[in-house]
Amino acid sequence: MSKQLLIYERVVPLSSEAHRDVSVKMSDSFDFARDLNSVPLLAAEFASAVPDHPIVFAGQGDAIFPAIILGLEQDANLCVDAEGGWTGGYIPAFLRRYPFVFSQEAGNFTLCIDEGFAGLNRDGRGERLFDVDGNRTSFLQNMLTFVSQYQAQFERTRLFCQRLASLDLLE
Repeated sequence: MSKQLLIYERVVPLSSEAHRDVSVKMSDSFDFARDLNSVPLLAAEFASAVPDHPIVFAGQGDAIFPAIILGLEQDANLCVDAEGGWTGGYIPAFLRRYPFVFSQEAGNFTLCIDEGFAGLNRDGRGERLFDVDGNRTSFLQNMLTFVSQYQAQFERTRLFCQRLASLDLLE
């Protein structure tokens, strides 16, 4: 199955109706990122990431964005070991937000989840997304806050890259 946004397989909007009895069992496995040799990096992460990874600016025109290099060959992440453990020091926010992500339509953002995530279950393992009344749990609220902060930093980074390009500072 083809991936969406590099790591996501089946992204669907979260709703209390469809996901009321769903739990998420987070794990330390980064198998989902095994085939990535780079991922987007937010400008706010530069200082934390640079001791462990090279940072490049990739893309063209208005689509220039920083990325962290995780491997030297296509489909090879040197930071994920045979058991799926992360060995690369700093973990980019792009990977830490998984399995959650925003979708955007007409300027509105909707919190989504990857239904292909192995930790998604209806057996009560891990953290519930909604309580019995259909309200967000503190786990889901924390993830929403993290993804919201990620999105705000993504926009700041996009503007930063546009400014670098307008000043002709990138080759």
